[in-house]
Amino acid sequence: MLLQVDPIDSFSGTFRVPSSKPETQRAILTGTLAEGTSRIYNDLRCDETETMKNACRAFGAKIAERDGFLEIQGVGRSQSHIRRVIQSRGSGLVFRVVTALASVQRTPVVVTGDATLRNRVMEPLLQALRALGADIESIVGANKAPVVNWGRGLRGGTCRLPGDISSQFITAILFAAPLAEGPVEIEVTGEVYSPSYVRQTLASLTAAGIKVSASEDLRHYQVEPSSYQAQDVTTREDYTSASYLLAAAALFPGRTVLRRVYGDSMQGESAIVPILRRLGVSLAFDRASSSLTVDNPPGSLRGAFEVDARDCPNIVPTLAALGAYVRGSLRVTGGRLTRFHKAPRIEAMAAELTRAGVDIEVLYDDGVPDGFEVRGAGTYPGGVTLSSWGDHRIFMSLFVAGLRMRSANRFSGSEDVRLSFPTFLEEFAGAGVRATVVEEENASTEAVG
Repeated sequence: MLLQVDPIDSFSGTFRVPSSKPETQRAILTGTLAEGTSRIYNDLRCDETETMKNACRAFGAKIAERDGFLEIQGVGRSQSHIRRVIQSRGSGLVFRVVTALASVQRTPVVVTGDATLRNRVMEPLLQALRALGADIESIVGANKAPVVNWGRGLRGGTCRLPGDISSQFITAILFAAPLAEGPVEIEVTGEVYSPSYVRQTLASLTAAGIKVSASEDLRHYQVEPSSYQAQDVTTREDYTSASYLLAAAALFPGRTVLRRVYGDSMQGESAIVPILRRLGVSLAFDRASSSLTVDNPPGSLRGAFEVDARDCPNIVPTLAALGAYVRGSLRVTGGRLTRFHKAPRIEAMAAELTRAGVDIEVLYDDGVPDGFEVRGAGTYPGGVTLSSWGDHRIFMSLFVAGLRMRSANRFSGSEDVRLSFPTFLEEFAGAGVRATVVEEENASTEAVG
């Protein structure tokens, strides 16, 4: 099944940005690990937060979906009703955090996931957990999913993690560390990429009453045995999801308003706002209405620009789509972590945009894809079939890139928007984007949105 998307001449309107997936997932975790009742207002409901909820239910948490909030009856330290097999599906964060939490248990627990997750790097996390006393083993070998925790528990001590593969390793240990028998110290080797995600974790833990400290460079952490406290949390907007709407707004002159957006986010992907300003797009926050207005004048997206994406990896595909229309060049570096995501995102975007006629070059650092340089144009012929590589962020970014081409394009992977942005197609339909489901062999079936 493919989605055929017609090009548009203008993009404007008022849109609602989904709630933050990282904030929702972290709040579900702290609510599960606390004793008592926690509430998460304005939670994001998508496949990956559903996977987190189901994993936490496997630990014994009772999670109810109310109108506008989640209500969680936590399990505290007891977790006496944990299931023997916990499913993480395709979520790297769920697998990594649940694996760390399972290592605290004194009973055997298997943590598994789907085929895409089984190919992702897990060895540094497993080695760190073993250093803290866990008896944990990869069932298929190669230190990848699925894994089994044999129930030795988590003693505490010191572990080491690399900073340039995934910040989720640090997050996973931080969530489990308060439940260890003794203090836990984490030492990170090398530079910490995606530091904003670690800061979000630290903020969640501190708000839940956990005794945790971190060095300014986020390479050293100390966690004392402590108990999670129940709390009420309100999540904010998701800037990665907002980036697709903002990029589309930047491709066409006009005015676009995003509702429920605040200017003081901890998310690294909020960098999309200053990046667009550098590209000549006018953006203004209105605190009174919690909105962000985009006024895009004719003549924007011109010049030579460089972006460091070390703290905003999830918008690397968005930037590639945007760069296709920068008259001059857009050079993005620091995206090496994206090769460990659901797809190797730099190579995927370069391959698909090249197929569409875009002049894009992959940039390497020590032989590793680290970014790209795009020399954009005003438009492209279109009329091509582009692959999402099984990655929802690749699909959404290519979708945006296709809007300014001259002919309709076809995309695989439209169903994957449910992972993080379930209303993606509906939001764009509200701007007049026509998307039609077609069979691979040219038979049209139905319009979407």
